[in-house]
Amino acid sequence: MPRSLAVLSLVILTAACARAPEPQPAHGRGLDRDAPPASAPGSLTPALAQLLADIRAVDRGQLAVSEEDGRFLRTLVASSGATRALEIGGASGYSAIWIGLGLRETGGRLVTIEYDPARAAALADNIRRAGLDDVVRVVSGDAFAQVPTLAGTFDFVFLDAWKDDYQRFFDLVFPRLEPGGLFIAHNVVNKRSEMGGFLATITEHPELFTTIVSPSGEGMSVSYRRRR
Repeated sequence: MPRSLAVLSLVILTAACARAPEPQPAHGRGLDRDAPPASAPGSLTPALAQLLADIRAVDRGQLAVSEEDGRFLRTLVASSGATRALEIGGASGYSAIWIGLGLRETGGRLVTIEYDPARAAALADNIRRAGLDDVVRVVSGDAFAQVPTLAGTFDFVFLDAWKDDYQRFFDLVFPRLEPGGLFIAHNVVNKRSEMGGFLATITEHPELFTTIVSPSGEGMSVSYRRRR
């Protein structure tokens, strides 16, 4: 099967699997990256599960993705083999932790950018507490200014910023998305009216295969850049 079709098939499968509950052991140790698995391969340690729950508990602006979307991101990163990831709109680190867990499997790295200084500080602290500071680099500032300063290309991009800016961010990042790479955008179902022509762009672009999945009600677009 061509890689492009395999990736899209994988997206559909993992979106369905993302609804399954994360196994949670009753007891365990803290956030020790060298600790043995909590209960089964791929499960969360109790302390990491608690950290993720704490982030969502104080997320009064509802900026974090859902747990289902987080698990979907981790699965998609790991299964696609991504190693050079970019997140635009890191908030307090909930999605960055899930992406970082996927990159732990691939040996990859993530740069996550957050505009608000207070949220960026919380993001960096949560990444440290999750034991992912060797995988995730936090950048505080305006992504429109920061992305051009980053070196190299990306094979996984997760966009969860102001919805009106989705088209501008796509235009900025797409030239640096590797063929075979994935461009993921959040809230494409529940906030689709705020995205202008972005959805038309990614569904009609000749270099992309795009599908919309909804592990939760928020929705994600998953766009695969075709190999030339």
